[in-house]
Amino acid sequence: MNHSYKFLEETIKIASKLNTEVLEEIVNVLVELRNNKGRLFFLGVGGSSANASHAVNDFRKICNIESYSPSD
Repeated sequence: MNHSYKFLEETIKIASKLNTEVLEEIVNVLVELRNNKGRLFFLGVGGSSANASHAVNDFRKICNIESYSPSD
């Protein structure tokens, strides 16, 4: 078994365990937030501040949701 096969096999296992009802609830909350012109804040400490900053850019550009990270 090669690395790519193992990686994809593990990804499928993890994805199959996700609760799609919960994911849909999260999407609905984010849609409502956007429709109500709400703001989304991300917090990160240390290296996680880079992840928070990246999430801000994704939610602004891809989802058109006003987002902020205090570390920016």
